[in-house]
Amino acid sequence: MASDDDLITDLEGASMYTATQKPEGNQQQTLQPEGGKEITEPDQNPKPRIRKVSKMLRDKNMEKYYEPRAVSIGLLHYGREKFSLAEGHKFKLAELFITENGVDEFGLHKKIKAKIVRLKQCYAEEDAKRVNINDENLAWMFLIDGFALLNYICYASLGKLNDLKKIGMDMEAFSQDLFLLENQLPYEVLDDIMTSAAKGGANMRNLIDKFIDQTVRDIRGLPLTSPSPTSTSPQQQQPPPAHLLQLLRNRLVGDHDHHKTNEKTKTGKRVGRVNELKSAGIQLKSGTEGSLRDNISFAPHWLTAVGTLTLPCLVVNGSTAPKLLNLIAFETSPDFQNDSQVITSYIFFLHSLIDQPDDVKELRKAHVLINNNNAALAGSDEEVVRLFKEIGSSDLDSIPEPEAYLEVKEQIQKHCEKKWKTRMTLFAFAAAAIAILVMGFSSRLGAPALN
Repeated sequence: MASDDDLITDLEGASMYTATQKPEGNQQQTLQPEGGKEITEPDQNPKPRIRKVSKMLRDKNMEKYYEPRAVSIGLLHYGREKFSLAEGHKFKLAELFITENGVDEFGLHKKIKAKIVRLKQCYAEEDAKRVNINDENLAWMFLIDGFALLNYICYASLGKLNDLKKIGMDMEAFSQDLFLLENQLPYEVLDDIMTSAAKGGANMRNLIDKFIDQTVRDIRGLPLTSPSPTSTSPQQQQPPPAHLLQLLRNRLVGDHDHHKTNEKTKTGKRVGRVNELKSAGIQLKSGTEGSLRDNISFAPHWLTAVGTLTLPCLVVNGSTAPKLLNLIAFETSPDFQNDSQVITSYIFFLHSLIDQPDDVKELRKAHVLINNNNAALAGSDEEVVRLFKEIGSSDLDSIPEPEAYLEVKEQIQKHCEKKWKTRMTLFAFAAAAIAILVMGFSSRLGAPALN
């Protein structure tokens, strides 16, 4: 079994592969496994590419939500001095994974190397070409990152993260870095590793499902004893995702992701802040069952002239904010293959509701927002307002707004208009009644009638 030093040596240049063509000028060298053929055909099911977050989303205030804190995973942040210490931690995680799961790392390297062209195509070309790494080392990088990633997920799902403290890595930061758009690893690499693992490969898929399910619960603020927060089928029954971030989105949004959306964007349907809705007789209710798509609705109560707006429950703190913002970055990336930008729509929706701390207070009272003290964004309504104002200041408004909730907005607007008309009618009726009373009173006193 390879030691840490063996793996480092492999990354630094020991090669099992032979060159099939010498590079000429700027021509790229093509390598193929000994006794095998290079796989260059594109994926039959093209997926969104891993890329840098767009400039319109990241500014000086938002950079912290998209940059890795502890560890570089995948190609885009490879080789940065900032993450040099974490590279040693990844080697230790990888070595532990190899030992415990009976993995043939050299056989896997051969397999990954054979499809390296296709794996590089999982990244946006303009971003990937900035990284200087040859195919031999790139294949090892994919494997080391994949081993470390799967090892962390397995230990987290089994409740054994304390056993990894000896490695010295900041596991909380590592967990957050797993769901950054720029820090993704092609899921095909993870799939190849799980398929080839001699011990427990099939169970790893269940552990990934459990890990993603717990992450959804953390975002939705649901207890462990609650039913599954999404109706999404297990990943084995679905097409493989592009990466872990897409898998998380699939579980948050639910199965019914390909629905016809309204072609209009930026319709001008204004919902109004929470306290304005409250003045219009609209009550807030938290939706905890089903996916983010299923949990937003408006129900008018015609007899009482009030309405109930049901909104998905979300935890807003220093852990969930980066996940939500990177999901927006993923949904708004140029090759996102779905016009149903559910998470982006919901953050837009919340952004329109929140302007003052009192708005956050009402959302908390209704258990729509949960802001706990366990993370960097500590329990302050003012800080939640600041977060949503930061979102608004990051050119989020320049994104064509998807109308996943257009029908709900229209229902709220109709209710508010009806409420206003009802109030005006009552005011006019009251004014007329008062005028009649005054006229009658004046007549009794013998005063001139009011005109």
